[in-house]
Amino acid sequence: MATRLQPVATDLPWRSVEPLPELNGDVAELLSATDSLRVVWAENLRRATAEEVEAARKRSLRRHAIETGIIERLYDLDWGVTEALVAEGLTLDVAAGEGELSEDTLAVIQDQYTALEYLADAARGGSPLSLHFIRELHDLVTRHQVTYDAQDQFGRRARVALPHGEWKRQPNSVIREDGVRIHFAPPEHVQAEMELLLAGYEKMSGAVHPIVLAAWLHHRFIRIHPFADGNGRVARALSLLVLLQAHYAPLVVDRRQRGDYIGALDCANEGDIRPLVRFFARLERNALTSALTGTMEVATAGAGAVDVARAYAERLRSLVGSRNDVQGRQVAVLADELHARLVDYLSGVRGQFLDAFRSVDPDADALVTYAAPPQEKAVYWRAQLIRTANAVDFYTNLREGSWWAQLRLTVLGQTMRHVVAVQKVGRGETGVLAVTAFAELVENHTVGESARRVPLLNPGPDDSVTLIYTDSAAGRWQEVCEFVDRTLAATIADFSNGLG
Repeated sequence: MATRLQPVATDLPWRSVEPLPELNGDVAELLSATDSLRVVWAENLRRATAEEVEAARKRSLRRHAIETGIIERLYDLDWGVTEALVAEGLTLDVAAGEGELSEDTLAVIQDQYTALEYLADAARGGSPLSLHFIRELHDLVTRHQVTYDAQDQFGRRARVALPHGEWKRQPNSVIREDGVRIHFAPPEHVQAEMELLLAGYEKMSGAVHPIVLAAWLHHRFIRIHPFADGNGRVARALSLLVLLQAHYAPLVVDRRQRGDYIGALDCANEGDIRPLVRFFARLERNALTSALTGTMEVATAGAGAVDVARAYAERLRSLVGSRNDVQGRQVAVLADELHARLVDYLSGVRGQFLDAFRSVDPDADALVTYAAPPQEKAVYWRAQLIRTANAVDFYTNLREGSWWAQLRLTVLGQTMRHVVAVQKVGRGETGVLAVTAFAELVENHTVGESARRVPLLNPGPDDSVTLIYTDSAAGRWQEVCEFVDRTLAATIADFSNGLG
């Protein structure tokens, strides 16, 4: 999570486009880990069919088109409607089965999707970034936005026509939640500032990491705020352009990450762009992991049942034939080593929890259990692990089970369990693992009744640690340990509040 610096003034004045500062700290290490995951993603991409690649690309662009408007609070959509539109297409018929979607909202989303398709075509064609391209992009994004709220010369709210693809005509600023007013470039400076922005972008292209370049371009564009409306959506689209041109997976800022996103932008406004770079790197790792998990796409339109079966059987044969057994063995070794460390960690904190809670309940008890493939118990927790993987946005391969460890704690007659699992990501042997966690309160029940389980964690896209087959358990343990400690602390807090 981005940590916002303390504001030093009530006004943050407009500043001309600034060059990229020197980045120190953990940024280089994070980018290196992201690039390692990208290599594995590219390896798996080569085994996918053209239909699978295209379907995954469209799903990602549809998700971006939906979420970019939610981030700006132009509309709100139920999560079920969102998932249906992402999976099946941007139509009212698709949304009807899951919830409400107005024609006006759909038109805005479709415009945003059209703009992203235009951008993706430009990225594939290697088109240079230009002022004309940015104006065209803005025109597509805001095509169905006829008016917007503005202030007249007396400070009164007014409804004025939105100039599509044109620079803004009046000064603007926003007030942050902490009361700081952020000023953007005055209209008379916009053209010169945009030219400076493109000059800086061209100078850094190929010389700095694409994720760093995407963050810099995004923030500096936002500080100019060249248009009357739609600046945030255009800025996120431009970040996508940078990454697509560098052959990275298309990332998405979704509604669950809005707070971290705004916080990272605030830090950049106050001179520290590193939180925004870290935020984009995390999103890119999420996108790479999610891209490994797409469904099989086989051309079966109009085919009979037997033909469909044959087509899928042929695709499965191709996937099995391309399996890398050496890579699979390396993944298993890594998972075994991580699992052993997880068991040791939970066994170590078990006694500390008992010491703490037995001062309240002398009968408090704690137990650590675990299993790993090929043990029979490795297949436990299937439903919970699938739900957690869906929340984090990846497909979990549980064909052989998972490497899991459970801490079960009973205090004042109430029981909670916290389960950390190492699981394979994607279909087949992708070479990628994810460490996730879920927790449940197991409510009291009478003999003959099933125990009711109440979730104690609400995982989001960032709530996992992704590893690849070339990683070492020792090298990644610190990150895994911090993740486990963070999720376990949240579980204990929620459980204890229930006791109180």
